[in-house]
Amino acid sequence: MAQSKTPKVSFLAFATPTASVGRVLFRTSEPARIRAAIAGGKIRASALRELRLTLQLTIEDVADVLGVSPRTIVRKEHDKDATLSPPEADRAYRLARIVDLAIELIGDRDKAVAWMRTPNAYLGGETPVRMLDTEVGTDLVTESLSVIAYGGVS
Repeated sequence: MAQSKTPKVSFLAFATPTASVGRVLFRTSEPARIRAAIAGGKIRASALRELRLTLQLTIEDVADVLGVSPRTIVRKEHDKDATLSPPEADRAYRLARIVDLAIELIGDRDKAVAWMRTPNAYLGGETPVRMLDTEVGTDLVTESLSVIAYGGVS
């Protein structure tokens, strides 16, 4: 049985303020295809700079989320043929998923992106983006967003 090739996936331009960060990252919302792209190392690293600039993140922010050194981020951003390793792509997906959730629950893309970079008392004074380096931190960010969505202040 012939195995189908999964094309390498890149970030697209964040041209529309309503575009899903996850959809832009993976060109699909189909979980099986996203998983295959992540596991197969098909996510292009050259678009990390675009993602980083669009979300107004520092190289250090992206490095922390992806679990790599800032130097690795710089190298991958400049290598048009580089791809993210499966763990790096999985963490990039985590970032995209949480940004999409923030946009949905906060209701405004610019406010959601700003919220991701603002120290938060609910998160012990950390910024939400800095908490995305672990699943536990991601859960806390999700809880914080739920508090915002259901009438609390976080």
